Amino acid sequence: MPQYSLLKTRIAAADRTRVVAHLQRLIAQLDRDIPDKDSERNLLLATWNIRDLGKVDGWGHGKRLPESFFYIAEIISRFDFVAVQEVNELDDWDRIMDILGPNWDFIATDVTHAKLGGNGERLLYAFDKRKVWFQKIAGEIVLPSKMLVTGATAGSDEALFKGKQFRRTPFMARFQSGWFKFDICTVHIYYGETSGAALQERIQEIDRIAKYLADLAKLNAKKGGRAMILLGDFNIVHPEHETMQALKAHGFRTPRKLDAPSNLDRTKYYDQIAFLADPSVIDYIDGGGAGARNAGIFEIYESIFRSEDFGDYKDHAAATKEGRSVSAEKLPTYYADEWRTWQISDHKPLWVRLKANEAEKYLKALAEIPD
Repeated sequence: MPQYSLLKTRIAAADRTRVVAHLQRLIAQLDRDIPDKDSERNLLLATWNIRDLGKVDGWGHGKRLPESFFYIAEIISRFDFVAVQEVNELDDWDRIMDILGPNWDFIATDVTHAKLGGNGERLLYAFDKRKVWFQKIAGEIVLPSKMLVTGATAGSDEALFKGKQFRRTPFMARFQSGWFKFDICTVHIYYGETSGAALQERIQEIDRIAKYLADLAKLNAKKGGRAMILLGDFNIVHPEHETMQALKAHGFRTPRKLDAPSNLDRTKYYDQIAFLADPSVIDYIDGGGAGARNAGIFEIYESIFRSEDFGDYKDHAAATKEGRSVSAEKLPTYYADEWRTWQISDHKPLWVRLKANEAEKYLKALAEIPD
């Protein structure tokens, strides 16, 4: 449970009643839309691109309000494990960790060098220590020379070479929850452009990481009883596009419920969770019919920073560098389309529920091992 006592010191008295009401509304939505966390049987795993977390002044859209950290922490707290993209400096993340409390821990990369085109971002795993433990293995993916990305834009520095590494290096680590062992890799794939060489570079980045992990899974993930999970912001165009085909070409599968838009206006399919694992895991995610709560996309603006809440935030939005350039008539549109996405995100969290207690299956496998 988040440390709600911090509301007394981090939220001004004049705002506290409103913030608590918004938080209560968010809690009710989470109760309705996300399965309960349990201590043994299932693992709730999510991925979330939190827009430029820690970026100073949010590219002109202002700093996050103190209340925003409570909303973000509340959402994260409903899962056992969350892969987070677009973490910049860690000051803001540390505020979230304070609210999540002592049961939570994280592991993060250093920032990607600006010359690689990564905007100084980190990739991060946050996990509830009561349910998940880090197995002391982690690293950023470095491609062998024969797998380098060759779709660099003509005229760029990268085009001087035969190939290059990822612009934002994928981050892989090893975890376990109950009997469920998993190697997980999170990505924030290069966007580039909607066509031409820059789009091909995006497709190649997806293809390279999917192939790299598929080859690795053949060596040890399946033989060791481990699942291989690849998740994050792939900048996928839509489920039938080459970007998704590049992800699935090497055997990765995605839950059907996640083949849906994950951005603010429901037009982009950027984010995804994909698996190379025992078929029972995939069947479990997709099974149970339309009403089963085994995977989903959480609608973050149904309860907080709603369009009808504009009156509570118009002064904050108008005070930003970008907001000052907007007319009073267009300020509500700026609030809805831009400002609030720098308070929470322009991406929605994707989540799946996995079986963490496979004791029966494990014992059966032991019985079948010859002397």
